[in-house]
Amino acid sequence: MAHESQRLRAAPRYRAARRSRPLETQEFVTYGACVSISQHRIPLLLVENNEDVREALREILESEGYRVLTAVNGQDALNLLAEQERMPALVLLDLVMPVMDGHAFIEHLRGTGALALTRVLVLTAHPTLPLPRGVAGRLEKPVKLEALLDAIAVHTASA
Repeated sequence: MAHESQRLRAAPRYRAARRSRPLETQEFVTYGACVSISQHRIPLLLVENNEDVREALREILESEGYRVLTAVNGQDALNLLAEQERMPALVLLDLVMPVMDGHAFIEHLRGTGALALTRVLVLTAHPTLPLPRGVAGRLEKPVKLEALLDAIAVHTASA
């Protein structure tokens, strides 16, 4: 798990204007402009079968102001997505999981047209595995916090 100072550091694009209020009502200064995230937190879906990794990443991402949905495998993620009114801005996806792996999850999204509605960033401990067609990129596990936050900021910039 990351050190506490790393956990609370905002992505390089943002810095907290105030830490005295709950994160949901903080304002962020980005390139000199003040942005409030009180009404809209960017939704992410984290699909990871390792409970320790899943919970650690969820806590970190929520502390950074993201709304994080979690799933333990591809089938769980599909069930969760079916309940949502809109697709998350970004799916963080492990490739090697039981029940339904990341490749099958991507194929299902592609088959329904949902892959065109969201970006998928693969998090994998297997860097030699081929990436499924249509994913936005890959980060190797153990993922570096700064690299993860940078990638999320880039891939959710228009959300």
